[in-house]
Amino acid sequence: MEPKETVDELKSILVTRLKFEPRRAAEITLDTPLPKGVEGSIGLDSLDFIELSLAIEERFGVVLDESQDLVKHFATIDSLSRFIAAQAGGS
Repeated sequence: MEPKETVDELKSILVTRLKFEPRRAAEITLDTPLPKGVEGSIGLDSLDFIELSLAIEERFGVVLDESQDLVKHFATIDSLSRFIAAQAGGS
């Protein structure tokens, strides 16, 4: 899957699973922070990250190991899409 396709799928997940307004999801850039409490972020909280993780596992077939520190991978759409590509490529 191409990087742009991965980003588009992630934005789609935000709309369908996390109930984001489509316009809001469309405005997210690669560098937009995801976690709540970070200036300019889309404000995802811990439950949002769990839901997002489940959707990633379902959509991309990437198993997220909760024993690993995944925080850096969930920092932005860009870091998350790169992580998914690396995991999917390594499978």
